[in-house]
Parts: sequence; structure tokens; C-alpha cells
Amino acid sequence: MGFTDGIKEPQKTKIEHELKKFCRYNGTVYNAVTFLCMKLLEGCRPEKEENEPHCKRNGELSKPKILYRYTGPDQETYFKLNKIQYNFVCYLIENGLDTEKAMLAYDNAEEARRQTELEEKARQEAEERKQAEERERIHRMIEEQAQCIPLEEKEIVDRIFVDLYGEEQPWNYSMVALIHNLDDPYCKEEIILRLHNQNKASTKIFECITGLKLPTSYHERKHYIEGLTVADFKGMIQYKPQKKRKEKEVQKEEFYVSERTPEGQKWTKVIGEPFTKYGVDMFISYGDGKVSIFCAEAGMKVCDGKTKTECMEKLKKVVDDRGKELFLRTIKDVTKHIYETIGTNPRYRRKNEDV
Repeated sequence: MGFTDGIKEPQKTKIEHELKKFCRYNGTVYNAVTFLCMKLLEGCRPEKEENEPHCKRNGELSKPKILYRYTGPDQETYFKLNKIQYNFVCYLIENGLDTEKAMLAYDNAEEARRQTELEEKARQEAEERKQAEERERIHRMIEEQAQCIPLEEKEIVDRIFVDLYGEEQPWNYSMVALIHNLDDPYCKEEIILRLHNQNKASTKIFECITGLKLPTSYHERKHYIEGLTVADFKGMIQYKPQKKRKEKEVQKEEFYVSERTPEGQKWTKVIGEPFTKYGVDMFISYGDGKVSIFCAEAGMKVCDGKTKTECMEKLKKVVDDRGKELFLRTIKDVTKHIYETIGTNPRYRRKNEDV
């Protein structure tokens, strides 16, 4: 009867559960709402009384207890109520629902409201079924038309997918069929969904089939498509493949590393990527799933890691921790020791001979 309309969960559910409980009175079973309304019409009125605190056995005073009751017309008999029941009866009185006429009027209005809600729900469900059937019909139509689009349009789609993704994807011929049916609301909605920023292929297909240039942002693109019709198309244009940026060719050269083998320490040839850092010739070597940085002349490994970036960061840390001066002196001492042990690095021996 509107008692819980302004109450939030979970309190609302708790109150409704309490008012749905059943009780037996004079051999008849009622739910709480029916019983309370019936007694209200018979002249009962809600009252509450706050008892004085009494002394407990341990000498402490108890908290005052509130007694809720439903007093009969004779002012002598009463029913005990809980707080929820008491508040409900007070609500009925305060809102003028304490007469049979008012209660019947409310029940009739509530029944009419529920009937209206049921009718609206049925109407919405019927409308949703109709829309689903129409979507299914459009979907079948698009699938059929996608198989029959002109060869030149298929070639455009194929070139776009080969250029962007390296393979043809014939299933996307449906985008062309959707474009031809742009004036249909369902097709327009599907086109807008496909033309998001990550779907470069659909964007290129749309521009080539229609001859129209789409805005760069998705929000602007969506607004543009919403106001577009098939009559606005300028005509098909050919797809121009994107100019792919040439990757910078990494220079690779022969280097030698000093390593211990069963036959003793010796120079071993490796292929590396040369660079100079801190005035020292170095190179990067790739192998065994890791990346390593070596001093070129000493053939000595400085550090290794999973990536080139990680190695460069470790190299910087080695130099920062030791200091550049100590780092350079260590390399010079190691190079001298290795040369005394196994001879000059072959790479630098050839350079000296060339000189």
C-alpha cells in the first residue's frame, strides 16, 4: 500500500518480508497486512509506551523498552505489535487509508497500475520480438547480398585486407552489402558499430565503396554516418596501398670473443652489432634467447639480458656503479692480460696490418 516506496534496500525487503508473515486469529489465517487493516477498520488504534528501566540482578539498570500495541475500541484489550507493524498502521492513518472506502480505492488504483504495467511489458516484449525478427531478416539479406557483390568491389576488399593484415578475409564482403543498404536503420547501426577506431579495414572499405572521406575521431564519424544516405555517395574509388616504412637495416660485423674451451682459452668468431659507448668500441650479440654486450677489443662480456634495452640499462648501471674512469682502466687491464695470454684480437690484428 505504498508503505515501502521510499525505503531503500535491504531494509525494504526486510519490511516486506515481515508484513507477508501469516498469523491465525479466531481460527482464520491472515497475512500481517490483511490482519492489521481489518483490526484498524474495527476501531483498533496503535499506541506505544516506553517502560521505565528496571534494576538487573547485577545492580545495573536495563535500557528502557518500548512496548508497541494495538489497542481495541474498549481501551482494555490489545495486541502486541513489533516496530514494523506499528509503523505500518501509523502510515495508514497518516495517509488517510484508515477507512474501508479509502482502502478499496487504493486497491483498485493499485490493480489498475499493475494491469497497465503488464500491458506495457507485453507491448515492449512484442516490440522486441518484432525488432529481433527484423534484424534476423536483414542479417539473412546481407549474407545473401555479400555473396553477389560485383567482382571489382570484392577485389577492393581483398586488396585492403592483404595490405593491412597479409591475408584475404572474404567474410568481410558483408561490409559492402551493409553500405549498399545504408538507408536501413539496422544496417546503419551495424556500420557505425564496425567503424570504430581499431577497425581500419572497415573504414577503408567504406571510403573506397562510397568515395567519401570519414572523420578521424569515432565520435565525429558516428555523427557523420547518422546523417548520411545512399544518395550522398560519390562513387567507388580504387584502394591505394599504404606506403610501408622501410625498416632501418642493422649493420652486422664479425667480432671475436675470448672464451675458455677444453683446449684452453682462445678467440671465437661471432656476428655482432657494433656501437661505441664511453669512448669504447663495443658490440651487441644475439643468441641462446638472450642479448649480450661485449667490449670489442677485449672480447669480454660486460652484461646480458632479455632485450637490447635491458642490456643498455645494465651497461649504464655498471659504469655508474664503478665510475667511468675505473671502468675504462679495467677494460684496458683486461685487454692487456688477454693479449698476453692468447695474442691480439684477430679483428684488430687485421686492422693493424691494413694500416
